[in-house]
Amino acid sequence: MTLFYQWFYPTMALIFGLFIGSFINVLIYRLPLMLFAQCSTEPDAVNVSLWWPPSHCPACGARVLKRDNIPVLSWLCLKGKCRHCESAISAQYLISEILCAIVFTGLAIIALPQFTEVQICSFFLYFCLLYSLSVIDFQHLILPDSLVSLLLWSGLLCSVSGITDIEPRSAICGAVAAWLLLYVVMAAYEKLRGREGLGYGDVKLLAAITAWLGMEKIPELIIGSAASGMMVYLLCTLLNQRRSLEKDNPTSEKHYIPFGPSICMAGLVIFFIEQL
Repeated sequence: MTLFYQWFYPTMALIFGLFIGSFINVLIYRLPLMLFAQCSTEPDAVNVSLWWPPSHCPACGARVLKRDNIPVLSWLCLKGKCRHCESAISAQYLISEILCAIVFTGLAIIALPQFTEVQICSFFLYFCLLYSLSVIDFQHLILPDSLVSLLLWSGLLCSVSGITDIEPRSAICGAVAAWLLLYVVMAAYEKLRGREGLGYGDVKLLAAITAWLGMEKIPELIIGSAASGMMVYLLCTLLNQRRSLEKDNPTSEKHYIPFGPSICMAGLVIFFIEQL
């Protein structure tokens, strides 16, 4: 049984992580396109789903062959270029697959056998949702409601069913309290400064993460998010990477920094420190 836990589960987690990382790449790329298409009034807006059209090169439109869809290996064999037009393939695809494989394997090694397979899968889900939200917010300054809602309801479900050790009252009351507190802060800042400081998506994200952490962790989550957000802000300012919401106007004021990645980082650190 010891050998089974030592070798079988980590190996399966490694393979599973590679393919989930590949799916996350699709999610990160296509979900924003789907949201922008819904909001666009242009007749030629990009119309895609998570399942259609099949994987293709965004530069030349050539369909990706099955042998070129193998996680990590295909990117390395193609040297990060499209087989047909040799356009560069973002290293994000490689990073996501490797990162998920490492995290999944690490969790299988560290968390088993003291945690059940269902609990480990819930840890996987929590990581994948926060990672996807982080990358999407960093790239597009949006936090899709579909992912945030899945994060919230899965956290509440895990609490109610006993998958996590967070009491249902703490998870529910924590999510409500976090939302109310941060909504007041967001509205007060906008009223006083005349512009948005904390986005509504950030408020919902903090509330959703609290469903996984419990009401007692709200102060730690806020302080941790603020600390990591300050570091990101300073780094982006030094590198002149602050952005504007007006993508079509390069001269508009650039003062926006995505706060979602900082919140997700704090949520991941607190959660896994407490659980593991």
